[in-house]
Amino acid sequence: MEKLYLHHFFLYLYLIVEFLTNYQTMAKAQIRLAFRIVITKDSQSRWEKYVWDSTYQEFLMQSQIYNDAENPWTTFKQLLSRNEKAEQLHFLVSMASHPYLLQWKGLTYPMPDVLGNNYLPFQNYQLDIIDSNVKDKNAHEIGITFYSPLLTLVDIIEGHYLVSTNENIYEGVETTMFKMQPRLSIVYYKPLE
Repeated sequence: MEKLYLHHFFLYLYLIVEFLTNYQTMAKAQIRLAFRIVITKDSQSRWEKYVWDSTYQEFLMQSQIYNDAENPWTTFKQLLSRNEKAEQLHFLVSMASHPYLLQWKGLTYPMPDVLGNNYLPFQNYQLDIIDSNVKDKNAHEIGITFYSPLLTLVDIIEGHYLVSTNENIYEGVETTMFKMQPRLSIVYYKPLE
């Protein structure tokens, strides 16, 4: 009988050590996620239509600075290939989207968690002009990439990132889960020791 108790004691001790070992290695890394949306003439939401229209109007005004007055180019890609300073148009045009992005108050609404009631937070964003045309508004396409604050990657479970905004996960934390999908990427990774 005494051997049985001793056996159970060592089994429980082993399980506790295993649990503590796995619990402390559960946090894998600090990460930053990036999520990109592309806005075109076919975008459906009202918000995207406002951003599309405002950025196109800004492109029309700002592109004049980099265009040749005597022999004007019509597309953004032509401007870039002939005037390297036209690269600044990404930043200049992004100013037209800024008031709309402020409406989101740091949350990326097209990127909900698996429950649909929390959204990927973002600290900053970067707008880029995919293409545009001063004579054809329908050719205007932009991309906006949203960058999250540093998150703790707790685990990857069945194609989902389990993350927490809390850095000290060993005391128990709230987590949220985002599905791996196109245009969602880890852009910063620092292993935790």
